[in-house]
Amino acid sequence: MDYETRYTPLEKTCWGLVWATKKLRHYLLAHLVVPVSHLDPVKYLFEKTTLIGKLARWLLLAEFDLKYMTRKLVKGRAIAEFLTDHLVTEAEAEDFMFLDEDILCLLNDTWQLYFDGALNQCGYGIGLLQVSPNNSHIPLSYKLRFEVTNNQAEYEACIAGMGAALELGAKRLEVIGDSNLVVPQAKGDWKVKEDMLKLYHSVLEALIPQFDSIIFTHTPRVSNRFVDALVTLASMVKIPLGFTMRPLMIEQKVKPACECTFTEEGEDNGKPWYEDVRKFLEEGEYPSKCTLKDKMALWKFVVRFVAYGGALYRRVHLGPNQLLYHNRRKSQDNGGNT
Repeated sequence: MDYETRYTPLEKTCWGLVWATKKLRHYLLAHLVVPVSHLDPVKYLFEKTTLIGKLARWLLLAEFDLKYMTRKLVKGRAIAEFLTDHLVTEAEAEDFMFLDEDILCLLNDTWQLYFDGALNQCGYGIGLLQVSPNNSHIPLSYKLRFEVTNNQAEYEACIAGMGAALELGAKRLEVIGDSNLVVPQAKGDWKVKEDMLKLYHSVLEALIPQFDSIIFTHTPRVSNRFVDALVTLASMVKIPLGFTMRPLMIEQKVKPACECTFTEEGEDNGKPWYEDVRKFLEEGEYPSKCTLKDKMALWKFVVRFVAYGGALYRRVHLGPNQLLYHNRRKSQDNGGNT
């Protein structure tokens, strides 16, 4: 329109934002959007509670989650300037449309399967790790009661993992392994020459059509350590025939056990774990109800700490000591007496 060419820079910026909200509405409704501009009046318009005129009609954007940010160094500005300099004609604009504009977002329903198989002097084993779309990790491992080569063990792991994924209801699967033979053969890059591996490969090809989508990805061995640990555990542990071990649970600890050894429940009154250590080093006092065994353990434990000038430090090898406690009043009294 001719009158649009006479807009002020502020009005042009606002009109560009309104045009973007109309064309990209299905994206803006699903995400937080950060408008970036070098014009400070745009920030004023967003913070102003009441507006009049065409700007008031344009900035009725309450349905979108918009957060203004001042432009400092935005490389994407080059794209906006390029589109401004290369405007489309009305004929081209008629062909411009978004497909599936009623779709706000796409959910990722792809499962991941990490597999590995190995043999050692203790036996044969395979390990699997299923990762669901919601990032739940399901480890599985099998001890093989028959002799196989290393490549056959890799095929056993891959086939067992694909079967387990089907039982879990996976329709889209990414198979990840560190085998330099199984993964290329499953992708069709390499031919299968050995007769025994051809049988394994035929079983694998029979499972592939049962998935809506499946891809095979090679990963370095260093990125497959968890499954490699499952393989080692399954192959080396002695399990009676017909016996199934319960799943292995791995939890995380954020504090060493020694930090809570000398603090008794009900008598610490909210004091930190190192209170018994500080009292022993500064005053030579033992905790209440302390047995001879506890005293011996405390003697061995306090060598890791240093008390000096009203402060308690933990000894650190090849580095500065870590400050745990500092009594400023006591340090000031000691400083005044010297």
